[in-house]
Amino acid sequence: TEFPDGPTVIIYTDLDRLEKHLLEIAPEDGAFIKESLGAARHLARKELPSDLPPRELMRAKDMLRLMPAMISLMRPLRKWNAMTIAQFTERFQNRFVREAMRQIWFPEMSAFVLLMTLAWFHGRQAGYPIGGSLPLARAVEKRFLDLGGAVDYRARVIEILVENDRAVGIRLADGQEQRFDAVVSAADLHATVYDTLGGRYVNDAVRSWFADFTPFPPLVFIGLGVAREFPEEPRLASGASLGLEHPLQIGGQSVTRLHYRIMNYDHTLAPVGKTMITSMLPVDYDYWNDLVKDRSAYEAEKKAIADSFVKVLDRRFPGIADHLEVVDVATPTTFKRYTGNWRGSFEGWLPTPSNLTSEMPRTLPGLDSFYLAGQWVAPGGGLPSGVMTGRQVTQLICKKDGRRFRTSIP
Repeated sequence: TEFPDGPTVIIYTDLDRLEKHLLEIAPEDGAFIKESLGAARHLARKELPSDLPPRELMRAKDMLRLMPAMISLMRPLRKWNAMTIAQFTERFQNRFVREAMRQIWFPEMSAFVLLMTLAWFHGRQAGYPIGGSLPLARAVEKRFLDLGGAVDYRARVIEILVENDRAVGIRLADGQEQRFDAVVSAADLHATVYDTLGGRYVNDAVRSWFADFTPFPPLVFIGLGVAREFPEEPRLASGASLGLEHPLQIGGQSVTRLHYRIMNYDHTLAPVGKTMITSMLPVDYDYWNDLVKDRSAYEAEKKAIADSFVKVLDRRFPGIADHLEVVDVATPTTFKRYTGNWRGSFEGWLPTPSNLTSEMPRTLPGLDSFYLAGQWVAPGGGLPSGVMTGRQVTQLICKKDGRRFRTSIP
């Protein structure tokens, strides 16, 4: 995290190195730095089993496997999940450290998630996958196809077919119908419940998800292709945050800090001698949803945002503007158009103190042969929850069909 009037604060993945660095910058916060990073070290030594069945199928032996980890996590969970990241960072007296810690995650999220993130990086249980998420998706796709599955891309589902309160198939936007023994939705939860199912299988619990939970905010995503390398820049998994002397107006909002990521550690994203640079900016969905109705104004705003981003980077890294080859800007309406995600959210529900320990059901009330998987059925979202909930749904289907759930490694 860079400041125009102060030190650069680096969030190292090594907790010992991070503690030493923060103590040098903020000795006045020594006690709280040691307490919070000590909790992160404790969490780094703990690992929850990732192959547990869904709650509906848990047996005594599963609870016994889970119990040691849960007992050791109970105290830090109770302490750090009692506050948001905003409340956590307010306990730092040093304004540079306070602001740097705020940049790790969103302020509404649970402080426990922040410490857990630091713990995962310290324990080498988290990181950046070379190539981004696409190679992971392709690996899952290949395994699925090898097992006899089939994938239809560019096929938008507009309705889940239901007969006698049982899901029997889907209808596509082109009118084609496909019939199945069971239907699993890993798509946007709001679109699934209220659009493809018409809101027919909703009770108070389902309504409370959308009333009480907060989705991850929508983003403007900026991607640049630059004919230049940055070997001298550190390899930052989560990028850097640059404080601005003069705020920018982006999407109707005043921005005082700009996040950027120089992808100099992933050479699959650009040809030799060139680099991808990206930025993600939380924005207001309603602003963009209204603006897109005036296409010329919408495109002009996108260009203005890209130009502002390039100008800021050109001051930080002189010459970037002269080496610019590719510019791409995606807005919340882009996310909505491609994924159908509710209000343009990019990652399901924010994990907050009120919902972090919530477990959402994998089914809807009164609807048979239908299951929910993906980032919207586990607060925190992301690719890991998609994989885990998909596995759990498969276990539920096997149980219903009287089959033994088995896995194999190719």
